[in-house]
Amino acid sequence: MPLNHTPERTLDPVEQFHDCLEQSWLAVSRAYDASSRMPDLRELFSGTNLSIPDQAAESVLVNILLEVMENVCRFSPWYTCPPRAFGLISLRDNAAACTRWALAPEAIQKWEAALAALSEAIRKYNGLIKAILLVDGLMARSEEDDPYVTACCSCMPPRAIQIKRSILIKAEILCDQCRQPYLD
Repeated sequence: MPLNHTPERTLDPVEQFHDCLEQSWLAVSRAYDASSRMPDLRELFSGTNLSIPDQAAESVLVNILLEVMENVCRFSPWYTCPPRAFGLISLRDNAAACTRWALAPEAIQKWEAALAALSEAIRKYNGLIKAILLVDGLMARSEEDDPYVTACCSCMPPRAIQIKRSILIKAEILCDQCRQPYLD
C-alpha cells in the first residue's frame, strides 16, 4: 500500500517578510481611502535603525503613513486632513538639528497589531532586510553612475540612439544603414 506523502510547504523568508509589509500597507491604505502600490523597501525603511526592531517598526509605519497621505484620493474626506489626523506628529531632533515625523500616542494604540507584526518580522528577518536594502542601494547607485547618452552614426544626416554609456563602451553597435559604429 503506497504511502500518501505530501511534501511540506517550504516557507520562503522573503515571501513571509513581504507579506507582513503588504498586510500593513493594505491595512493603512484601506483605513485612509488610499489606493496605490506599496513603495519599494528603500522608501519604507528610509531613516530606520534596524538594530532596535520596535523603533524600526514605528519608523516603517511612519513611512507607510507618509506614503498613504500622498496617495489619498482627492474626493476622500481624508484629502484635506492634517498629518495629526493620520496619527503623525512632528518632533524636533536636536541631535540632528532637524524635524522628523513620529507616531502620535493614539496611532501607536490604533496600529498596535501592525506594529507588533512589523517588529517581529524585523527581528526575525533582520539580516535579510539588510541584504535586500544593500542590494537595492547598489542597484540604484549603478543606475545613477551609468547615464543614458545620445550616440550618432556616420549617416548624413546622422541617426541617433539613446543608450547607456556602459553598453556603448562594451559593445560595438553598428548602424544598419552605414554599417558604422554609433559614437558618443
